[in-house]
Amino acid sequence: MPLWGLLRRKQRTLSARAPLSPAPAQSESPPEQEHAVRFQRRYLEDVPYLLPKDEAEIDRLNFQHYALMSVQKVHIVAPLEGSPQAILDVGCGTGLWAREVGHRIPNCRVVGVDIEPPERLPTTPINVQFLASDVLKGLPFDDNSFDLVHQRLLISAIPVHSWPAVVRELVRVTRPGGWLQLTETGGYYHRPGPLSLRVSGLLDRAFERWGFDPYIAEHLPMYLQQAGVHEVETYVYSVVLGEGGGQGGRLLQKDLLALLHALSERMASLIAREEWQHMLEALPAEWAAHQTAFQFHVTVGRKPAAS
Repeated sequence: MPLWGLLRRKQRTLSARAPLSPAPAQSESPPEQEHAVRFQRRYLEDVPYLLPKDEAEIDRLNFQHYALMSVQKVHIVAPLEGSPQAILDVGCGTGLWAREVGHRIPNCRVVGVDIEPPERLPTTPINVQFLASDVLKGLPFDDNSFDLVHQRLLISAIPVHSWPAVVRELVRVTRPGGWLQLTETGGYYHRPGPLSLRVSGLLDRAFERWGFDPYIAEHLPMYLQQAGVHEVETYVYSVVLGEGGGQGGRLLQKDLLALLHALSERMASLIAREEWQHMLEALPAEWAAHQTAFQFHVTVGRKPAAS
């Protein structure tokens, strides 16, 4: 039997979970984010981003990219027609996705944007460029500029109340007849053990308290439809964590553990730091015993062609 599975389904018009309420008041927000070293981690200032922005986070994002690609197999799931001329990667992180797409489609202009764009490495193809931009403040592009707009794993960067506006902005810069491809995840497990369920429950509470939607993957199809996008579908990729999932499972386990450790300081308001660390240390053994699998949701949709 394959160690990972791919499920394809038509997305529901409405999500199974009701949308979360607007972001909580300032008093319930996470600790102030500042350019400071806390437990040897660096955090960004004046942006609603829960995770650090440092070398360790760069490593984690690279694990995450290769884990997802080992399961997804292709960079572009959306059924593009012909040869795209321009592709946008929003929240490009380390720039791996944009670089690899640029290599594979050399005649296409690929633009990656992030609050702190990645360094342009010698291996970056000439058709790829990186720009500093915050999608929460609007993208610096004209309407109808890109054949494909790609966004991946910004669950901890976009507050719940900002998602509808962000999706509308992504649709704005997509050309008529072009596609959007949004990849997100959350507490989606198959065969979870008790520790996985407890960690997931704590994260749900924390994300909602901080004003983020822990199940944004389920709500994106609705936001796309509300923004006028057609042909909306969701593809669900599931990978067994650890050795049972092969290379993808090993990389994804490393990524998840690094992410959970990176949240340790913020989780201290809900659980003692020592207890949180003890649970994280025990998770790999439980994942192996239960053959726990983790899911990514890739939602695609098409902007209507001009009439």
